[in-house]
Amino acid sequence: MSYSSLGQLFGVLAFLVALYSFTQKSDIKLKISLIVMFSFQTAHFFFLGSVTGTIANLLNFFRTIISLKTNYKYIGIVFITINIVWGAFNVNQLIDICPIFGACFGTYAIFYASGIRMRKLFICGAAFWLTNNIYLGSVGGILLEVSVIVTNIITIYRLRNDDIGRN
Repeated sequence: MSYSSLGQLFGVLAFLVALYSFTQKSDIKLKISLIVMFSFQTAHFFFLGSVTGTIANLLNFFRTIISLKTNYKYIGIVFITINIVWGAFNVNQLIDICPIFGACFGTYAIFYASGIRMRKLFICGAAFWLTNNIYLGSVGGILLEVSVIVTNIITIYRLRNDDIGRN
């Protein structure tokens, strides 16, 4: 199996996990399943040869684990700073900024938002990742980010309906 095929396989696996992840109304369940998704995404971008995608997802993996253990807000700033600094040294073409911005939106969402606001920020980050994945020709990545956008919209609707039902 070629590196490209292996990368596409990990992308499809990440997509399948994402389908489950972003339908979760529980922020904790969402974060736990994101850890699995980011491990597959890291392998996906590694085998496709995307340095910025690999590093951004590896940071996302560790960021999400840490966010389960602590709610210290400064940790989010540390991860956003790391993304910007490493990104500044690894941008070779304009498309390379997409994983950096996507990771920064995700980091902000994980550490500074919850519920509907968190999911809206995930949609913003997904738009940058989708652009990156279209450029790379990543089948699983494109499916994943489209599903992130669609499932988060549906989950926002479900959360709003829960709020309406409580009032």
